[in-house]
Amino acid sequence: MRKSRLVVLFLILALMVVFLLGCSQQAEAPGGEAPEPGVETPEEPAQEPLRVALMLSGPISDQGWNATAYNGLMRIEEELGLEVAFVEQLDLSDIPEVVRNFATQGFDIIIGHGFQFGDPIVAIHQEFPDVKFVVTSSTITAEPNVSSLNNDNWQQGFLAGSFSALMTETGKVGAVAGLEIPSITAYVEGYEAGVRYISEDIEYNTVFTGDFYDAVRAKESAVAMINSGVDIIAHDADAAGLGVIEAAKEMNVPVIGAIIDQHEAAPEVVITSALSNLSDGIFAFVKGLTEGEEFHVEPYMMGINEGVVGLAPYHDFEDRVPEEVKTRMAEILDLLASESIPRS
Repeated sequence: MRKSRLVVLFLILALMVVFLLGCSQQAEAPGGEAPEPGVETPEEPAQEPLRVALMLSGPISDQGWNATAYNGLMRIEEELGLEVAFVEQLDLSDIPEVVRNFATQGFDIIIGHGFQFGDPIVAIHQEFPDVKFVVTSSTITAEPNVSSLNNDNWQQGFLAGSFSALMTETGKVGAVAGLEIPSITAYVEGYEAGVRYISEDIEYNTVFTGDFYDAVRAKESAVAMINSGVDIIAHDADAAGLGVIEAAKEMNVPVIGAIIDQHEAAPEVVITSALSNLSDGIFAFVKGLTEGEEFHVEPYMMGINEGVVGLAPYHDFEDRVPEEVKTRMAEILDLLASESIPRS
């Protein structure tokens, strides 16, 4: 009787060992860890969408420089579905505080729209190594996280200058520029080179107002030019450029807009606009990061080939711009794109 009990006990123990070994082998994960019965292995958490912040020195209503960046930000929100935020009319002294606010709120990309944002961002960028900083209208960079997007203002100015020279009847043309910073200086140099490219005999007058927002001063500069015999005028003065357009309207002189197509500002005098529309550049830059492109610490130059620089339609002046001028401008666009016109 005792012997039979021992046999039964032995068989029970043997079955328990086999059962436990089988369960252990079945449950063991490839990494050696066994999940609990009935519990699914969790998937990798989905990556959070990028958050993009934009800092602007002027108003988004300027129909120019700040408006183009704002438009790019709205495309990022609408087409990419990202969370965005912006601050407009930002004083230089407030940039560090705004950067810190955006960074501590968890924004992944912070864009400073304009050359003036470069130094303040470089001064504090190392405090936020996980944030990607972008400065526009600049070639500034800093490891490990500051890059730049620079529109080719020289090309933009060249288009305005060559078109002015082709259209003038008095042999006198002019351009009003804003603050004397590298991007605007490049526009003026391009404008003068464009005039000379067409003819060395055409007189040109270029002036810096020293400001991007004083439309009154810009208007006064334009009036003085027109009174001196200038019969077609251009500008690259951001919000102050609206003063140039106002002067052209009052004195019935064709004007070349800047940055975006400014036809709607004064359809009766805005003959075309020399485009330098970074909204597409900003959008493309952020879109690339959402698609897995690597962030590079380098300056990105965007011009005609990138679709940022160009010449706007002639709109109401379509029949008043001679066909030979249209043909010549198309040729100049191609030559600039292929870098066949030397920079001076």
